[in-house]
Amino acid sequence: MSKIITAIIILILLVTDIFFGVKYFLIQKQLNESERLSKINSGIVAFDKLFVSKVLRSQGEVSYEDRLRLENAVTVIGDNDLLGSWHSFLASTTEQEAQERALVLLELIPNKIVY
Repeated sequence: MSKIITAIIILILLVTDIFFGVKYFLIQKQLNESERLSKINSGIVAFDKLFVSKVLRSQGEVSYEDRLRLENAVTVIGDNDLLGSWHSFLASTTEQEAQERALVLLELIPNKIVY
């Protein structure tokens, strides 16, 4: 009788170990995904702040160093839509066209923040 009880206890412990092991790996996967999304969101916010401070608030032409910082900030995000919109903004030939493309870029930024 004691062998049966011992076997049942071992079986219960084995099942609970498997259950909690699976739960651990699922939660770890969620945590990794949350960290990845947080990194993307941080990059988007950093680019947005840089764009507003260096482009929208500037009086005149944006310096080469600032354009390079902006290019690096948008590249780090890794989103093709944002990168394409940024390059479209850079390709503007008139001030009116640059303003329109800046609005497109600014409208795109909040849509790219991931929850």
